[in-house]
Amino acid sequence: MPIILGKGELIKGLEEELEKMREGEHKTVKLQAEKAFGPRRKELVVVVPLQEFKNRNVQPFPGLVVELNDRYGRVQSVSGGRVRVDLNSDLAGKEVEYDIKVEKELKTGKEQVQALTEKFFPLKDKKIDARIEGKELEVKLPNGLPKEISIIKDAYARTITENIKGIEKVRFVEEFEKLKEGKTEKKAEEAPVKEKK
Repeated sequence: MPIILGKGELIKGLEEELEKMREGEHKTVKLQAEKAFGPRRKELVVVVPLQEFKNRNVQPFPGLVVELNDRYGRVQSVSGGRVRVDLNSDLAGKEVEYDIKVEKELKTGKEQVQALTEKFFPLKDKKIDARIEGKELEVKLPNGLPKEISIIKDAYARTITENIKGIEKVRFVEEFEKLKEGKTEKKAEEAPVKEKK
């Protein structure tokens, strides 16, 4: 898994340990709560009116993971028209243990681009061609990608330009191929047009 150290992609203690390690090194790391998921905080256990859930067509029950104010939490109890939700991480207040290995330190721009391209666009059957041309990176995307890809493209371009030395611009090229003979292109079904009077 490619990681850019110092960008908060991992918990603090794990990043600190990885910074000390060399390529090929392997070790088991135990982290106290302060350097892992932090201590449990009472103020992160909140009570929400049951009506808030009903307004969203959600039937809460203990153990259900919900999103509140851009944070994820777990429902602890439902009673008396109120829902108690714990927004602490399940690992808050606990010592954690990781088994980590630094497979390789990616030093060249080409290696870094390749790793980040595979991380952001994990396509099984399609390969994305990314080439550095001077201060620009050209990324050829295959057709048939979902519409939500634009959010990923933005995050990818920002990550590349902020973290890979020398690249100042990312250009995306989308390719479309002509259908091979014998295959018919699916036509979108036309919806009937109705005129209001």
